[in-house]
Order: sequence, then C-alpha cells, then structure tokens
Amino acid sequence: MSSSGDLAADRRFDLAMQLRGRGDVAAAADVMSQAIALAPRWAAGRFALAETLAMAGETTASLAAFKAYLELDPSDSMGAAARIHLLAGGDVPTFSESYVRRLFDQYAPRFDRALTERLAYAVPELLRAMIDRTLPARRFARAIDLGCGTGLVGAALRERVDWLTGVDLSPGMIAEAERKGAYQRLTVGDIVTTLAGERDLDLALAGDVLCYVRDLAPVFAAVDRALRPGGAFAFSVERGDGAAVTLGPGHRFQHGAALIHQLAGAGGFSIAAEQTARLRQDGGKEVIGLLFILSKIDQK
Repeated sequence: MSSSGDLAADRRFDLAMQLRGRGDVAAAADVMSQAIALAPRWAAGRFALAETLAMAGETTASLAAFKAYLELDPSDSMGAAARIHLLAGGDVPTFSESYVRRLFDQYAPRFDRALTERLAYAVPELLRAMIDRTLPARRFARAIDLGCGTGLVGAALRERVDWLTGVDLSPGMIAEAERKGAYQRLTVGDIVTTLAGERDLDLALAGDVLCYVRDLAPVFAAVDRALRPGGAFAFSVERGDGAAVTLGPGHRFQHGAALIHQLAGAGGFSIAAEQTARLRQDGGKEVIGLLFILSKIDQK
C-alpha cells in the first residue's frame, strides 16, 4: 500500500495492520483511525480503515468510511461500491475500469501460479473440451479472447485458431500474456470498445471475465456485431439465480441461466451447448459456474 506521506501516520497504520493480522480487529480499527486523523486525505488508508471496521462488525462506521473514501477517490479504484452493497444491500453496483485494472495489475505476476496451484482453476480446459465436443471438426480463422488475462484460455485454444487477438484492461496481464506467445495481437482496452473495431470473427472467447461485468447486454450486442454468421461465442459465468444478477462474497458477479437465455435470444444467438461445472475454489469452497457456446444466427 502506498505511503500516506506522513511518517507518524504510516507507523500507526503499520501497527494497525499487525494487530489486524493477529485477529485483534477492534484495536486495529482504533489505531488505524489515529493514522487517518493524521492523514485525512489518504484514500488507501481510509479504505483499509473501512475494511477493518467491517471486520470488527462496526457496519455503520464502516459504511461511513467507505463513503468518505469514495469522496477522495471517485474512480473507486479499490472497489468500495462492492463492499457497500455487500454491507447494506441496494442496487448491484458496476465495477469501475480503474478498479478492475488495479486489481489485475497487482495480481498479474502471481496470477497463473495462484490459479493453477492453489485455486484448481479449470476454465481454460473446460472451454476447450466443450468446443472440442460441440465443434469437433471446425478450425477458427480469426478469434478474439476477451479479458484474456495472462493468456491461459488463449494457450488452451491456440492450436485450433489461425489468428488470435487478446484484449484486457490490465497492462500487467497483457505483459504476462505476451510471454506465452499464443497471440498474434494483444491490446490493452475495454472489451466492448475493442469489439467495435472487429468484424467477421469466427470465435469470441470470454473465460472467467464476465464475472466482472454486471450488465452483459452490451457485451452480447458487441459480440453479435463482431461475429460472422455461424460464428461461436464460448464463455463462462459464475452461476446465479434465474434472470437475476447478484454480487457474490468474492466480489464477482453471478449471472443466472435464465438471463443468459434471454440475452442469447435477444441478440440473435442459438445455444449450441451449455453445462454446469466447478470453475475454481475460493476460500476453500467450490465456485460453480455455467459454460455456454452460442452460435450466431444468420438472419438474412
């Protein structure tokens, strides 16, 4: 975490984090409040105080601290809106680009090891197996990997694609993906904006990225415009309930199967394949998801 710019505040904050690490969250919150009093414009410290207050069960004080953080950082690069929703309910928030970018830039250097060694991450292999079963004889001339991350999905599908583009909001993730050598082109950017410049794609991939997008309708519309008739859209979502969108405790959105069916029908897609599967582990629990392959209908 960045320094507050005040040595005394930093020392108190470090002590507070030590207390929090030992489980004494009430004392940690008290000492952290002292640090913030010395550095009231320190956004990252204010966010940590809000988290610590929430851990201590001080919901009202935590909400006030998260809202104070948002006044200091309106871009919400640390994801306060999600914490406020989980504490107080209300409308499901939308993640800011700055939050997603910051989250994955920090995670990029250890991303592959954490997913494959600790979290039993299965999405790339699940998508590859599903495509192999559903479209066994098909080769894809042009494909795009949306939210490509470090390139795990791209690497799993590379041998079936002639030209593969990857796009991600995080420069750190793109730098890691470059090392895999699975892509002909990599770009830093928003997936909807990037898709606006694509046409006649054979395949769009979105492995474990739509859980960071609350409203999937713009994504489906952008994929529809970018795919050629008969093109495929293969993706995963974390399983929600019915047509609802919810925010899970892991700060990822969950989308119900009924919602995906609605979006597919409205967007001119037929459902070629659908399955329920374990995507990964999180906090010792299995994360259950839905995987789909949609086919773009030729509406001429």
